[in-house]
Amino acid sequence: MFLRRFERVANALRVLTMHPGGVPVGRLAAELDVAEPTLREELVAYYCADSGPQRQVGIEFLDAGGETDDVDPAVAEVVRAATDLPATEIGVRHTSPAELAHIYRAGQALLSLEPDNDVLDGALRTLGDTMLPGLRPVDDHWKAELAGTLIDAIRLRRWVRVSYTPVWRDDRMEHRIAPYRLLRTRRGWEVDAGMSADGRVVGSFILTGIREATMLDETFQRPSEVDDRLSGYRFEQRVELVVPQDARWVVDRFAESSELLAEDAESVKLRIRLLPPVDRRLGVLLLTAGPLAFVTDPPALADAGRTLARELLHHHGASADPPPSA
Repeated sequence: MFLRRFERVANALRVLTMHPGGVPVGRLAAELDVAEPTLREELVAYYCADSGPQRQVGIEFLDAGGETDDVDPAVAEVVRAATDLPATEIGVRHTSPAELAHIYRAGQALLSLEPDNDVLDGALRTLGDTMLPGLRPVDDHWKAELAGTLIDAIRLRRWVRVSYTPVWRDDRMEHRIAPYRLLRTRRGWEVDAGMSADGRVVGSFILTGIREATMLDETFQRPSEVDDRLSGYRFEQRVELVVPQDARWVVDRFAESSELLAEDAESVKLRIRLLPPVDRRLGVLLLTAGPLAFVTDPPALADAGRTLARELLHHHGASADPPPSA
């Protein structure tokens, strides 16, 4: 019910943004195929919950003459969208699709840990079908199943065989891991795991990169010092770099955090923090950001992008079919 009401208000705002002068409440209700008292109640609730300047689009209630002073929303005849943005822009901003997608991803993350939560699953399906059509991940249920397998393996201390595709390669790699913990990071769900029999070698695997996972019968012992090893593995290294303004989103995608050092109309200089493998993450970041992105400190990582590019060219060149003979 909440999602249906939210969808109606969003649709109402979409209509209002196309009529800067406002729309009579009765006509708006007829266009949305809903009873006028119901729509008015929902619009008033949205109006009362207005969070001030953080909200990009608000609602104003007017009388028949277009005045807003001392107009009771419960009896106002006209409603209109209120924003400082140009009327041609607000239609693509008021629904906040990024916020909806963030809510959806958070819900899916919770569903991964509670795969039997039918209420949450139903709410997410409704949100995906009504507000985010075409944007829903196709592997939601696979990730929920995978998370359940890993949680069981952590609890039972069982080895797991995984087929994994790293972000910097396009072929699968087989690993035998001892899963220690499952945690949520900026990249999504990750599992920290031992990769050797004595637990001295540890690594982290993003769930979206795991293509197959099989829990084995063999058990493992969790080393007493594993938490210290994991803390060391997740040590964040500072890197300073410059990226074009339009590639700033790449930093948010791959870095744990970022701090603005300087900027102009063309580029931005940032101090970021990266988790291991730093050279790999930084290489992917630089390649994605484009040829105008470069590292200023530390000098040892200045060639991270070029190094990864050479590796990718070698990998793809070696795997490509030879050209036909002339």
